[in-house]
Amino acid sequence: MVGGLLREAPAAASRGALKDGGRALRTVTDLGDLRTKARSFAKRTVTKDPIDVATGEVVLQQTDVELAGVLPLTLVRTHVSSYRSGGLFGPTWASTLDQRLELDGSGATLATADGAILTYPALAAGETVSPVEGARLPLSSRPEGGYTVTDPHAGHTMHFASSDGTLTRTLPLVAITDRNGNRIDLRYDDEATLTELSHSGGYRIAVDVADRRVRALRLLTGEGESTELVQYAYDEAGHLVAVTNGSGEPLRFSYDEAGRLTAWADRNGHWYRYGYDERGRAVRGEGSGGLLDTRLTYDPDGRFTTVTDSLGHVTTYHLNGAHQVVAEVDPLGHRTTAEWDRYDRLLARTDPRGHTTRYRYDAAGNVIEITRPDGRRITGRYHDLGLPLEVTGADAETIWRQEYDERGNLVAVTDPLGGTTHCSYDERGHLRAVTDAVGATTRIETNAAGLPVRIVDPAGGEVQYERDAFGRVTAMTDPVGGVSRYGWTIEGRPAWRTLPGGTAERWVYDGEGNPTAHTDGAGGVTRSEYTHFDLLAARTGPDGNRLEFGYDTEARLVSVTTSGGLVWRYEYDAAGRLVREIDFNGRRLGYEYDATGRLIARTDGAGRTTRLTRDPLGRITAQVTDGQVIAFSYDPAGRLVHARAPGSEVAFERDRLGRVLAETCDGATVHSVYDPLGRRVLRRTPTGAESHWAYDAASRPVALRTAGRTLGFDHDAAGREVERRIGPEVALTQQWSADHRLAAQSLWGTPVEGSGARRLQHRTYRYRGDGHPTGVTDLLSGTREFDLDPGGRVTAVRADGWTERYAYDAAGNLTDAVWPASPGDGAYDAVGERDHTATLLRRAGRTHYEYDPQGRVVRRRRRTLSGKVLTWTYEWGDGDRLVSVTTPAGQRWNYRYDPLGRRVAKECTGPAGVVERTDFRWDGPVLIEETRTVHRRTGTVTRTLTWNHRPGTFEPLTQAERVPARERSDGWVDERFHAIVTDLAGSPAELIDTAGDLVRMPATNLWGAGLGGDAVAGPCPLRFPGQYHDAETGLDYNHRRYYDAAVGRYHSTDPLGITPQPNPHAYVHNPTAAADPLGLAPYPLWENNRSLREQKSEVRAAALFGLTPVTLHEGAGVATLMNALHGESEIKWAVVPGEREAPELRVIPAGFGANGEPRTEMSHTVLAGVGGKVYAAGMGTALPGYPVMINRHSGHFLPGPETLVIGEEAFERAGIDFLSYSF
Repeated sequence: MVGGLLREAPAAASRGALKDGGRALRTVTDLGDLRTKARSFAKRTVTKDPIDVATGEVVLQQTDVELAGVLPLTLVRTHVSSYRSGGLFGPTWASTLDQRLELDGSGATLATADGAILTYPALAAGETVSPVEGARLPLSSRPEGGYTVTDPHAGHTMHFASSDGTLTRTLPLVAITDRNGNRIDLRYDDEATLTELSHSGGYRIAVDVADRRVRALRLLTGEGESTELVQYAYDEAGHLVAVTNGSGEPLRFSYDEAGRLTAWADRNGHWYRYGYDERGRAVRGEGSGGLLDTRLTYDPDGRFTTVTDSLGHVTTYHLNGAHQVVAEVDPLGHRTTAEWDRYDRLLARTDPRGHTTRYRYDAAGNVIEITRPDGRRITGRYHDLGLPLEVTGADAETIWRQEYDERGNLVAVTDPLGGTTHCSYDERGHLRAVTDAVGATTRIETNAAGLPVRIVDPAGGEVQYERDAFGRVTAMTDPVGGVSRYGWTIEGRPAWRTLPGGTAERWVYDGEGNPTAHTDGAGGVTRSEYTHFDLLAARTGPDGNRLEFGYDTEARLVSVTTSGGLVWRYEYDAAGRLVREIDFNGRRLGYEYDATGRLIARTDGAGRTTRLTRDPLGRITAQVTDGQVIAFSYDPAGRLVHARAPGSEVAFERDRLGRVLAETCDGATVHSVYDPLGRRVLRRTPTGAESHWAYDAASRPVALRTAGRTLGFDHDAAGREVERRIGPEVALTQQWSADHRLAAQSLWGTPVEGSGARRLQHRTYRYRGDGHPTGVTDLLSGTREFDLDPGGRVTAVRADGWTERYAYDAAGNLTDAVWPASPGDGAYDAVGERDHTATLLRRAGRTHYEYDPQGRVVRRRRRTLSGKVLTWTYEWGDGDRLVSVTTPAGQRWNYRYDPLGRRVAKECTGPAGVVERTDFRWDGPVLIEETRTVHRRTGTVTRTLTWNHRPGTFEPLTQAERVPARERSDGWVDERFHAIVTDLAGSPAELIDTAGDLVRMPATNLWGAGLGGDAVAGPCPLRFPGQYHDAETGLDYNHRRYYDAAVGRYHSTDPLGITPQPNPHAYVHNPTAAADPLGLAPYPLWENNRSLREQKSEVRAAALFGLTPVTLHEGAGVATLMNALHGESEIKWAVVPGEREAPELRVIPAGFGANGEPRTEMSHTVLAGVGGKVYAAGMGTALPGYPVMINRHSGHFLPGPETLVIGEEAFERAGIDFLSYSF
């Protein structure tokens, strides 16, 4: 019978897979070797250039084709040096196309795409059985004929049958389907030779086969038309020796007589070689340039393997009889142990500190309970399809629930507070609509593959997409009709982009897909060079400045060298952890770690050491510097709830979603109320000032009610603000260019007499092609034109009757600065030439600077025209926090900070005590209120300023000034209210009241210093985004650092080193085009396209906290993941195209606040890049030592049923265990 097991199948092989050269599966899988052969690629523990430490097999997996869709079309190849059952790509390569089922009297054997061979017991028609060993992929005999193998987690089914309907022993793969009926058919000719793959979404891949080998894969794009995707070449023995992609360059392979891979050479000519012992185990690996050289030795009894890296450091892997790693001892002797079941599911893991995490599974292999090292449990309950119905968090109260339709599509998600999001799908499982918890619906139209071609947001804004035969976006029409066009390489990398206004960008790549040149919208070219294994060797910007990068033989960055010869160095311990940095100025930083690899101490350039204490989950519980202790405590979900430092403490009250309801700092509380979508609708400051927000269906703010006034906001369909109503009599209007740049602003007031509005202010802006401003025309101050160098730096500002001039060196230092300052202006004595030692400013005009070993200014001396010397002295504390300043007048100012590093007070002391004090209140990283108290002979004067900012930004919108009123119950009376109008940089330009009375901020030069005698102090102390002006020092407090506008640089080194930019003391490269709200990392202010602008701002939000995505390569392991999370537990993940287009897993903390401060949410765009291709994305929870809880929730990536599976596979490849749930 065809539908049952062929107990008397013909002895001859089928005309399918076996005729293509593959060895019969059963002959290579005896009963004693079933487990070894059943190991999946993702379950192996491998070295850096993958060698399996248990078996010595060389393993390599590559993706040749990946076409997106609800059911993605993915073609992979996997080499295993012991594998001899391949066919279409040679005997040692398994592949998607070689998957087949072999039947005999004792059962069935499956060849998978990742090189595993699964053996099944005998089954009759209509029965289902699981393999004896290996992945739980049930085999079913179909009553109607043929067999299926189902992946329950993916929801995909492979169909096996004779290609011509005859009774055969070997059944090739004929189709792949999902639960929604999407389908990939494999078509064969009359000779049972594979000729084509046909996708129900319209994709067609031609398979060119000759001499039983695949010679090429082509995408069929029309009648008789095709695009060649990959070419393959073979040697006389039939081994795959070359793979040529769209670059036209081959990736080459070499083999020994036994068919084992002995070398590969990439498309840039770099290579890696393998050597084997007499038992066929790889015992050495050698990379070009000595990179990643490795030696392996095996215990004769198979109990352990030692791996020696290129620097002589040894890692030992202890094994059990099932080839599972039960203990790993790193080069420093730290031991991590693990327990497994027979199916490679992790049961327990104990870290080197003795902390154990345990796991329980149901019969289907779903994780149903995780017991953390602190004893708390995370539990899950599942649907019959293996989809999670309910997940309960470690607090036993945070519960996520979800519902599915009969096909396993997620139709409802209910959050722990009861808010429910509903999803609907068409008959093919294509997402059609998402309705949020308040009833707003986003509608999606898709193509046949399930990719969006039209998205309409809840407010009616519509974005349309055109796609090519690959499914890639070739044109996007934004909600206001602007069209952006895109070109791609065959591998899916961006080749060019044209924006609605005609600005174009282009990219060029080498054979390995590394970008070697990028031409921006202004014609500036950034060039990149690469060394072994795609490591960036040098980058030259449009201005000619060059950075060179050096690496050790373990591919770790060891040096960065500038055009001027400055060198930043990095040193590592035997376990590969950074232990020392030596910066451009010779400053030495040291780091220490515990046995698990977590940072426990850091020593700054002045020799001051800060030590960190961590709990069993790796969270920082104490920070000790010079005997001063800062203590942190967390809720069960790992969120900060309390921090205490000497003289200051912060406490957070959160809801079950982690949103901050109350933040109390030193007894003063900021209260917040949110709607069901998490949008804040009310904020109450410590002095009782309330702000009420309202939003439209697209979550754009439409009204702010505060201090008895109301601001209204109107947006166009693209989400750009076009009008702001400031009370009934004043309005701000804005116009935008086709490329979504701000083109004009006008302030209007009610006319004094007559009809028509009265124009109070008007500005227009002009830009270079890359978005850098080239000019501003201002109704009140005239015109400024900006001369720019190729890198976008301003070399001159030309205005009516005056000019500013600036020059720079190769390190990015300002070497000369001239502007029309007045002798009475404090910045006047900084005008002129400047001297530097590396990146330390020594002299600016007549002002001299001295530094401590940590690179902080400790003394500033200014010689006036009269010959008098004015001196400021600075004292610094932990974390480069300025703790006191003594001014030339002898005043001493002291600065206090909360445990999270935010400045909460400054005070001036005199002989009689405190003369003046200002207290600051924060909303996360945003300053929202100050209360200034001045003690005079005539009495005490107190004044409070309260600010509101546009939600999620540092853009100030209002300032309210109040004074105490004892006769009022709330204790305060409103004295003045102003709306704030910002300039292009986001700095306050004008303050205007609801009657139309305009107050201008003082005129400044490019860098914010007083211009032409204008006082730097003004009606508002806010300066560049995130900055607050201190009149006593002339400096601007910038959250993590202090900025000196007179010289356009910071008084201390960037805590993030040179990750944000090459000069760690410099401000942004161009203050009209970039800002640095936290004093950590610059980001551009304006972008060419709204969606790209939003994405880029999200990427930069991560950069503000020094966060960059971490790629989890094959076998990266959980330690790599945990080190990437900076002590956070919640993550965002994405699977994106990596090297050779293979799916690459990237992770980043879901939110971050330095030293545990209230978190700023990160974006999935940070992982995928701006406009980047995404295979899958989601969120998760990761705590040391236990599986990551992952889901497929992303606001940027429309989730299909298959996306979670892609993520699961990626985590498996990385060697990280997980619990998956679909919300």
